[in-house]
Amino acid sequence: MNLSQLKHLVALAEHRSFRKAADALYLTQPALSRSIQNLEAELNVTLIDRVGRRNTLTAYGEVVVSRARRMLFEEKELRRGLELLNSGLSGSLNIGLGPGPSSAISNPLLRSMAQDYPRIQLTIVRGRFDYLMKSLREELVDAVVIDQRNLNDVADLEIEPLQHLRAGFICRATHPLLTLDRPVTISDVSEYPVASTFLSEEVSRNLMEQLGPEAHPSKLITLRSEEIPSLIETACQTDAIFLGIIAAARREIDAGILRELLVTPVYYRVGRFALVTLAGRTWSPAMKLFQTFCREHFHD
Repeated sequence: MNLSQLKHLVALAEHRSFRKAADALYLTQPALSRSIQNLEAELNVTLIDRVGRRNTLTAYGEVVVSRARRMLFEEKELRRGLELLNSGLSGSLNIGLGPGPSSAISNPLLRSMAQDYPRIQLTIVRGRFDYLMKSLREELVDAVVIDQRNLNDVADLEIEPLQHLRAGFICRATHPLLTLDRPVTISDVSEYPVASTFLSEEVSRNLMEQLGPEAHPSKLITLRSEEIPSLIETACQTDAIFLGIIAAARREIDAGILRELLVTPVYYRVGRFALVTLAGRTWSPAMKLFQTFCREHFHD
């Protein structure tokens, strides 16, 4: 038994067709058939039920394919680990970021890599939770930073919680609501455009529990986009109020362009984000740098 035979069996299990599997492997169908037959003879079990054009795994086949996938993954990781040791602080780093993390760390991450690690080829992929998790499991990205409250199926993942990021309302420093001589209420906020991302059910419930029915996103939010920098820019130039991660607007707040708008009763929420990678995957030196970067930069 060798890894090539196991690779052939896994391909056949995925394609359920000798022709399609052979094409994917760049083999002839007779060569693929011989490989499977030799593997069956060596293991002394039937791995494939061949009924007409249908090819399905037997119970033995299911067990072998499950173990084979892990063995092939480990073989690939062995080669990858050796390549990473040879490359040093170079090569590529592909990171997936959810909307909140992207708005908080994209710019400082790009600056850090350009200034301190110019030999690393960094790619940042932005998207919603399902898309990023699919990219991670298909090994299109090395890691993702996402809202950990959405994680359910975690058996194949390594999860490192990051420092919570506070969320709230932000408006421009000359906003009319900042001149009120009384506490600002959610009714006051609803008189103006409110800009935010697409909020989860949990966040929506939290808004209503703390601020009342008027805070339901379907009533409150008038501008929705996953492009948080655009929402913040809108808040800088208009009377629109941004609802989201405070750290996303840190530069504008520090510059005096934007201010946090305190709403009564006080609205308090945190983003619970995590650095997520595939369990058992070898980390490159660049990936370890990114881990350190996240630990240092995830704060308000």
